[in-house]
Order: sequence, then C-alpha cells, then structure tokens
Amino acid sequence: MSNKEKVENAVAAINKGPKALKLYMEICAKCGTCASVCPVYYGSPEKKFNPSVRSDLIRAVYKKQCTHSGKILGKLAGAREFDERELEQWVEDFYSCTGCRRCATYCPFGIDNSVITRKGRAILNTLGLTPEVMKKVVEISLKTGNTDGASPKAFMAAIEFLEEEMRDEHGVDIKVPVDVEGADYFYVPPSGDVLVNIEATTGVAKVFHALGMSDRWTMSSKCFDGANYGLFTGDDNSMKEDNKMYVEEAKRLRIKTMLMGECGHAHRIMKFMMEPGKWWGDLPFTITNCLQWTAEHIRAGRLQFDKSKNSMPVTYHDPCNFGRSCNIVEEPRIILHATCMDFREMHPNRGENWCCGGGAGLSAMDTIHEFRMEVTGKKKMEQIRATGAKYVAAACSNCKRQLIQLMEYHKEDIAVGGVHDMLSRSILIDGKAAEHVDYEHQAVETSSQ
Repeated sequence: MSNKEKVENAVAAINKGPKALKLYMEICAKCGTCASVCPVYYGSPEKKFNPSVRSDLIRAVYKKQCTHSGKILGKLAGAREFDERELEQWVEDFYSCTGCRRCATYCPFGIDNSVITRKGRAILNTLGLTPEVMKKVVEISLKTGNTDGASPKAFMAAIEFLEEEMRDEHGVDIKVPVDVEGADYFYVPPSGDVLVNIEATTGVAKVFHALGMSDRWTMSSKCFDGANYGLFTGDDNSMKEDNKMYVEEAKRLRIKTMLMGECGHAHRIMKFMMEPGKWWGDLPFTITNCLQWTAEHIRAGRLQFDKSKNSMPVTYHDPCNFGRSCNIVEEPRIILHATCMDFREMHPNRGENWCCGGGAGLSAMDTIHEFRMEVTGKKKMEQIRATGAKYVAAACSNCKRQLIQLMEYHKEDIAVGGVHDMLSRSILIDGKAAEHVDYEHQAVETSSQ
C-alpha cells in the first residue's frame, strides 16, 4: 500500500471515529479566532502557522474522502486528494503546534486543533516519519520505564543524594521510601524531578515528614517517571503500554493512592484518559496530584512556612495540561502564596494562559531550538518580563526545560523551578526552614548502569 493510500485511509477512518474529531472536520468557519490566540502564530504570523490552515491539511483530505460536496465539487468545497509530496510539510507543520489547546478555549465552535494535530502526528507515526528525537524518547521510556533511560541503580543513587541534601538542610533524617509494599501513596513524578531538578521531590518528601507520614508513602525504583510521549507522537499503543507498567506497579505495591507529580500531561493521561476510559478495567486505587494533596494540607493549617526564605518576586506559569486539561489552577497558587513573600500573576492566566512554547513535546526537540526561542516562546517571554519576577515556578518538566532555555537564550537573570521547590525552601521542619537551598548547578548522573 502506498503512503498516499495509507494517509487517505487513515483520514477516512475519522468518519467512524470519535464524534468530536469528525465534527472538527466539518464546522470550521475560518473566522481567524484561533490564530489570534495561538502562541505560534503570535510569534510568527505566517499563514502556515494559522491553526485552521494547519488543520486543513487533514480536513481537505477528509472532505474529499467522506463528504458528498467534497467528492463532487472538489476544491470549491475545500476538498482535495492527498499528495505524497506534502508529507515533508505535514512533519514540519504538525510539529510546529504546541498542542496547548488555547484555540479550543476561544473558538466559537470549540474546535480543538490540538486533537487534529495529534491525528496528523499519528498518521506520520504509522509512516515512520515521527521526528527521531521524539521516536527515541518513546523507545527509551518503553525499554527502561523512564524517558532518561536511567537504571534502578542510578535512581537509588539519586535518592541517596536527595536524602543527604535534606539532612544537611534540616539536621534530621528525612526519608524517601522506595519499593514499599502496602504504602498508602505511590508518588509518580517526572524523572527530571528526581534526577536533575530535585527540589520538587524534596518538597514532597518534606511534606510527608512534616505530617508524620514518612512511613505511608513510597516511590518505585523502576517506575519513577510519569512522562508519556506517546501522547505527543499520536501513538496510542505506546502511550497505553507506557501507562500500563505504572498501573501494574501500583497494583504490585498494593497502594491506595497514586500521587502524580508536577507533570500535567502525565496526570491528564492517568486521571482523565486512562481512568475513565477503563483501559485496564476498574482500578484498586485512586489517583490525585501532589499539587492538590499539598494544597489540601495547607488549607487545613497542617504545614508552617518561613516566607522570608523566598523573598524574591515569584510568578507562576500555568502548564497547559494542568490549566486547560485538568483544571488544576488554584492549588499551585495556594502553595506559592503560602511559601513566597512576593507572588505575582502573569496575565492572562489559569485556563487562559499562554503556552511556554515547548508543549506537545517540542521542548525536547533541540533541532528547532531557535524556533522555540524566537517564535513559540515569544509571548511567554514577554509575559514573564512584564511581571518583574526573578523566579518562575512551573509544575512541568517540559515547561521547565523550555523556560530555562528561554532565560539563557534571552540572557535574563531569572531562575526557573517547580512549585514544590518553593515549599522545600520554606517549610518548617522541627520549627526551622532549610539552612541552604542552592541546587542550581547540581544534577545527578543518570547514565550509570
């Protein structure tokens, strides 16, 4: 079967697939609203970056394959046959979208162009045209259980390092339990929050310690990365396979609650796709997020902080998956207001936030680094500057990577980290906050086997 036939068959299958995607093929009014709110089009207002124009790469083929008007009137109805020479354009255009879903928030018909983008990427994946870096991340994750390719030995070395740092900070032993069967909570962060940007995980560990719950949680030495790039490549099989190993590990550990870390897409897949979709049937555990869990304890007055440890102006970047797909927007603010002296909002924010420019896996693609710095991240850089903040909290490893690179590229003296990082620096353990908190140039070697 030729690539042309494969593409046309895949597009025609939309007619028998999810109703929402089929609807998106039929109702776009070309009003331009999506372009006016798109971070990519804002950064470079070219026709190809208009979300509706990108979506027309698929929509036009669908109309030709599946609508009477398209079959009869052709181009007059916005329909045309697929041309194999367009495949290079498909790769470039569908991997220029950050998948932020801002278009869906403002579209008068609710069209979610990120769903069409994912369909385009799924088709490219079946043709073997997924960008190499994205393909490699998926392969590594399926092979090792994490996107960094770190071994259990490297993970345990990282945990020892975390515990040593917390002991130095507070003068007491604060443990990170590993592979404990029967624990109440199974903490699943992105691997970057264990191996590189460690303060998010030390923050969670300190909350458990402060609550007297050090013996009620665990991590896993083989499943410590909730990141799942199958969502970004459009490959449902790899997304589900990656997800399944974590569900099986949760069952093996006999935990009561899966506590997802600061990773919006990981939480979205686990809580809003896998659980209601019953991919693996009814689950013997509940799913929540560490932002929600910590905020609940702060609301109840169970945690105390020394805000002077975070005296610099701090702002919060709403990761698109948390802000628009999971509605976790107030909880990180509860944490930051409790732990920082000078919290400043970007505008707009919450569900109307602007993407960091690295969404849908783009932050991993250094082949388009300048494009991310100059185009997709342009609006976010302007927002951050407008706050005057010296620290940007972002509850997402992909966002952190993009934002750190933005600061370096634009030569801004602004630090980037997580939400629980601020908590880690200011939480009181035995009445005292951490003595030192500078992890800026520290990272754990992940390549040891």
